[in-house]
This record gives sequence, structure tokens and C-alpha cells, in this order.
Amino acid sequence: MKLKLKRHTYTGRLIVFEGTDGAGKSTLIDKTVRYLHEAIGWGKVLVVKQPTDLSRKTRLFQKMMYCRNHEEIDYRAVQLLMLSDRIQHQHEVIVPALMAGKTVICDRYIYTSVANMESRGYLRERWFYEAAKHILQPDLCILAYADPALAIARIKARPEEARRHLDEALLRRVSEYFLRHAAGYRMRVVHTDRTPDEAFSDVREQLDVLYRGE
Repeated sequence: MKLKLKRHTYTGRLIVFEGTDGAGKSTLIDKTVRYLHEAIGWGKVLVVKQPTDLSRKTRLFQKMMYCRNHEEIDYRAVQLLMLSDRIQHQHEVIVPALMAGKTVICDRYIYTSVANMESRGYLRERWFYEAAKHILQPDLCILAYADPALAIARIKARPEEARRHLDEALLRRVSEYFLRHAAGYRMRVVHTDRTPDEAFSDVREQLDVLYRGE
């Protein structure tokens, strides 16, 4: 099955960054924000993150992130939580910003849910794809990609990740999913196994095309 997202006609732009943990999304987002502040002006860029704290702080999300034993978790419940959070966040934050002509930069998006869901073997979740039709199609999706071994090494080097249960096999499957489906979902793949400036040069090219004529 495949996502069919809703086209938006708002004056603002929606840019999303995807990729596994450790793929270098945060670095690319920081550089993108600085670049757009200079290009289109301060106050015209809003940076958001999904899932939001509303769902991240739930007991279910915390159990998924920090508990090794997932036998008690019905992953459909996780997806319902994430999808509800994304739809409300879009309604409450993203759409008003787009209507005001702002550029919204979103750290993770609906593609993360699909990658995690299918990588866990949930391949026929028609209910999910029907509900996802209410999610807006981004104007630009950047897929930050690093070889899973490099991404895992980056994660383990972070002191704040010490308590987290890292399912390395799942990360590898999600990484493969992202790369395999990048073209179908119009993701622009940016390889991050090089200096941040070199990686961002690819993002900058996409930004210049998106804002050409402004």
C-alpha cells in the first residue's frame, strides 16, 4: 500500500526532514533554518517536531522507546497515537503557519510512521492509509541518509541515549525502507557520510529551486 497525501494550496511552504536516528537530520535542519532566515527573513520560518511532546510523554511512547520487552505493546496502538498526534498538530500548528505564509520545517513526518510500521511487518493496514489522506503533502522532503553502522555509532556516542533501548536490527530495516521508497515518495536523498557543509550543499540546491523567483 502507498500513502496518498492531501495537496495543500496555502501560501506557505512545508519542508520535512526524514531519516533514522543518527542519520544527521538535526544538523541539516539547523543549517536549513539559518539559510532560510537569511534568504526569506526572520520570523518567516517555524521549526516543529513530530511526534510532539503530547504523545512523546505518554506511557505508551515511553515504554516503546525505553523498554526492551515490547510484548505488551500493540503496535497499532502506537500508530493510532502517532497519527492522532500528527493530525492534531497539523490542524493546530502547521496549517495556521502555512496560511500565514510561513515556511514550516518539520523534523520527522508521516513517512517515519510508515517506515516503522512496514519494517515491523504491518503491511496491510488499510485504516492507517485512509486516515493518512488527511495529512498534507510537503513541498519538499529531505531524506538524511547514513549507512546504518554509522548512524548506530552516532547514537551510541550521545550521552543522552544511554537509557534508551536501541533496536539495531529495526534501525537497519527502517533505513532500507527509506532508501527503497525514497523515489516513490519524492524524497530527496542527502548522504551524510561527509562534512555537514558538503551534505547541506545538496539541501541548499533543493531550497533554491523551491524558492526560485521569490
